[in-house]
Amino acid sequence: MNDIKKMMVAVDFSGISRDLVHYALQLAEKLDAKVYLINIINQRDIDAIRRVADATNFISLQEQLEERREERRAALLDLVAEWNATGKPISCQVRTGVPYEALVAAIKEMAIDLLVMGTRGRGQFSGMLFGSTAARMLSKCPVPLVTLRDSHKPKSIT
Repeated sequence: MNDIKKMMVAVDFSGISRDLVHYALQLAEKLDAKVYLINIINQRDIDAIRRVADATNFISLQEQLEERREERRAALLDLVAEWNATGKPISCQVRTGVPYEALVAAIKEMAIDLLVMGTRGRGQFSGMLFGSTAARMLSKCPVPLVTLRDSHKPKSIT
């Protein structure tokens, strides 16, 4: 097994995000790995903003996207600060696209060794109806994947 030196954490700001980041930071410390927090602005949200921007002169797609990127970067940095991890090797970034496609592309581009992400545990039926990034990542992820369910608070790593 290869050493894990670069760990990506997919943060969607759902209820588990805070605990997910904490768990990943603990794991990274044990592995002496660098942590990359990433958030993806979903393509369907961009398409919705584009439709509104095309229908009115009151908003600009580019301005709206940049505003959302900045808000999410700040929220990622807040998660880092919350766990007193500001002095650790952590990178935060926001990308756009179809979430699982953007995650796979980022993993390959950044030569990530492990992906950590949450799953909401909505079940198979809603996953079929709405799609599930976690389910798609299980089949598409080019590196080992650690998932944590929202219904169970992760335990501390000792």
